[in-house]
Amino acid sequence: MTHTVFTPAERELQQLRRVAQLFAAQLTPSQALEVAWVYPEFAPGMCYETGDYLRRGVNRVGDPQLYQVTLDHLSDASRPPESAPELYEPLGLAPDGNPLWSRPAGNWDGYQPGDVVDWGGRPYRCLVPGCLTCPEADRAGWLPL
Repeated sequence: MTHTVFTPAERELQQLRRVAQLFAAQLTPSQALEVAWVYPEFAPGMCYETGDYLRRGVNRVGDPQLYQVTLDHLSDASRPPESAPELYEPLGLAPDGNPLWSRPAGNWDGYQPGDVVDWGGRPYRCLVPGCLTCPEADRAGWLPL
């Protein structure tokens, strides 16, 4: 049996990530979208509980696609979140599949020209690089579709 040896710095980083995940489990779905990279990636063979958040793949604007578990279960590779709606609810998607606008995590995470998001039930296309504001607050940066 092989045992991975971690440096103290690597162990500390793993523990900090776990603390962040424990805290992030208490967030609302809209808050969770702001820190999507904190959540664990979907993995087969995991015991998921109702309310857990996980990520799998990316949405149309390149952000992690978050899902919330709707039933306690043991995950299976043949039933990933995108093909098991009875087990996972996709977060942050409008009925047409466009991601709902969510506050970027920082200056490095702004929307880019061509990104399409849903704001207030209507799709908008981003017109400026690094856009950090919502379509309502920045009409020059977004084009209603």
